[in-house]
Amino acid sequence: MFTPPNYLSPSSIRLFRDCPQKFKLSKFDKIQEPPTWQQYVGTFVHDVLEHLYQVDAEERTVDRVRELAATRWEAGNWEAQVLALAEPIGSIKDFKLTAFQCMKNLWSIENPQDIELDGMEHKVEANVEGVQMLGFIDRFIFEDDGAVAISDYKTGKVPSSKFTTQNEEFFQLLAYALMLQEADQETTSRLQLLYLKEPVVHEISVTPVNLAVAKGVIVETKESLDASCGTGEFHCNVTKLCDWCYFKKSGDCPAFKK
Repeated sequence: MFTPPNYLSPSSIRLFRDCPQKFKLSKFDKIQEPPTWQQYVGTFVHDVLEHLYQVDAEERTVDRVRELAATRWEAGNWEAQVLALAEPIGSIKDFKLTAFQCMKNLWSIENPQDIELDGMEHKVEANVEGVQMLGFIDRFIFEDDGAVAISDYKTGKVPSSKFTTQNEEFFQLLAYALMLQEADQETTSRLQLLYLKEPVVHEISVTPVNLAVAKGVIVETKESLDASCGTGEFHCNVTKLCDWCYFKKSGDCPAFKK
């Protein structure tokens, strides 16, 4: 009844696992959720920091990141984008302060002058156990032994260990590690999540066990998605998180239609 997508990304896998109906509304019915304040903060911070690591090491200072933020703000017409948000959390000044604090917090996590990245926004495509995957890696470096270290910026809250397991928190990066292994025969040694809002770094070593868990999630999700496409049944995963779901508010979710 539905044609499965040509490829899956770590984020689309998470979307389907969170709620198959939400996946259907987004991917098949093409009902687009409006951008949020938090998403825009993350996108803007990522853009500025990507440009920061393109300048010479000695120029990577807080003053330079402030200059880059001003340049990227104008280049991306960010003021108009933020003003157009359906549910802004604050003013333009609040947005700028929030984003710049995340950027400035990078210096509490690492010294950008000591970091030389080997890749940023790296596109990777791979077939993982029969599942065609596509993704973009924020940043990575090759370590002294030739293995890859993958890191990712996060501008949101650090997830609580009460509700999120380590494998869930790192699923996206574990999936990238699997994809690099299949596409480029590259071995990944460690993964880092750089939480810029706190600021704090969460890091794990890559092991055969956590790679196997991530691979299982990918395969299981693909099988479930194919089954849903075949039957046309995408169940609604009704939880407390529904109160924050756009599709409940918009009236598109069948679980909440009157």
